[in-house]
Amino acid sequence: MFIKQFFTEFDDTLTQSLNIDPLGMTMIWSRLGQDIFHNRVSSISNDVRNYTLNLLHHYVIKRVVEAQTDLSRCLQAVYGHTDTLAFKQACLIYLENLFVFSMLEAEEQQQVSVQTQGILGTSKARLLISSGTLTKPLKFTREQSGQLLVRQLTLGVSGRYKTPFTEMLFFDKEYRYHQSQSAVLWEKATNFFEQNEELNGLANALFEHLQEVIKQDAKVPEILWQDVSKSIKQAYAQQFATPAVVGKQSKAFWLNVTELDQNAAGSLYEIINTRTDETGSAQPFFEQAIENENNAFEKQKLVDICHVEPLLAECELLFSVLMSQRVQTEEEVYQRYLGLERNVNSIIHLARDLQHNIDIKSKFSGVAKKRYEALLALAQLDNTDSQANMTLLVDALLKYHRAIMNQRGQSPWVERDSQGDYRCHIKLRTLPTAAQRPYKTWFNRYYLDQFSQLIRGLEGKSND
Repeated sequence: MFIKQFFTEFDDTLTQSLNIDPLGMTMIWSRLGQDIFHNRVSSISNDVRNYTLNLLHHYVIKRVVEAQTDLSRCLQAVYGHTDTLAFKQACLIYLENLFVFSMLEAEEQQQVSVQTQGILGTSKARLLISSGTLTKPLKFTREQSGQLLVRQLTLGVSGRYKTPFTEMLFFDKEYRYHQSQSAVLWEKATNFFEQNEELNGLANALFEHLQEVIKQDAKVPEILWQDVSKSIKQAYAQQFATPAVVGKQSKAFWLNVTELDQNAAGSLYEIINTRTDETGSAQPFFEQAIENENNAFEKQKLVDICHVEPLLAECELLFSVLMSQRVQTEEEVYQRYLGLERNVNSIIHLARDLQHNIDIKSKFSGVAKKRYEALLALAQLDNTDSQANMTLLVDALLKYHRAIMNQRGQSPWVERDSQGDYRCHIKLRTLPTAAQRPYKTWFNRYYLDQFSQLIRGLEGKSND
């Protein structure tokens, strides 16, 4: 027995803020970033193939609901009828699994040149395939027994892309498609499929296939892989071979409904699409976008990021100093910080520049607001450069860090020991040099990499 079958693929998005965000700044920079992207782009939703796959599956399920097909007696006992959240979840899991196995079969048989990187659930799916064939039947259920991923409803395509789809108003959180504000979007989606003959053919085939599945008089219908139409398997592989293949046929549709080529996001889109070098700091992309953006309201979103990020980045650097040695005295921390061409005023000055900016403060609420205000409170410290004032600054940052970790139920990464020295309890960080990290150099990237990946797909470019 393979022990791997008990585990899903590693998903760093689940523990990202716990493992690499000791100052809890993701809440701050992500709020500013989503002011631009409106939750269309995130660390888990940035692939045009998955975007389009999710649209296809919901389009098919919507048609099943509208057809008012009666469920078998056993399925009625489980789901009631087709317009329930539970039934739609079972459909989503089943269709996602169909897609995964279709792609792996195409890869194995070399029918189509497919790119399986980025397809969720392939690790477990490969374990279930013997000699190139899926030997166990597929299950139509929302329960774990039918899921390729642990918590597939959250970590699968439908879960990861639920937020952007609800933000665009395709449906609400209960997957109700027939909201008044959703009608225009579904009309556009219908036109998109009808204008793409092969993709529409796949949608029709999936609709008919689901109609047959839900006629089975079983609480958990089982479908043998060999009984799934070859046309469905081949169409999945052909239409979703790579993100670039999907992007070529769906670019116009997605830009129309996401509006990511407009306003502040559009200014970034233009720069990313024309620049060949996307490495290095995100700062020049945002600064160029400010120059290109004509709408004052949209430009301010970019400007606000340029104002806030230096403070976040400099706090991160000071914390990295504290994590650069297992044990450090106050003097050693001060000297290392000076060696980076910083002093006590470096952070305090940035906090003071922001403390009276009401417009930026108003963007935050809840925990994010408290964290942002806690960083701005550093402005109240004495900025005279001295060992004593440096110690006050460091202790204030560690107090902030300790509060973050307490909220998570975790121990601080760095704290004072019984001797009064600073002790780091986890893996040490390598400090950059002053030349590698000039003052106010950005650290966070505000979804630039994720947006770049989505753009490459939309533009029909390889993500390799």
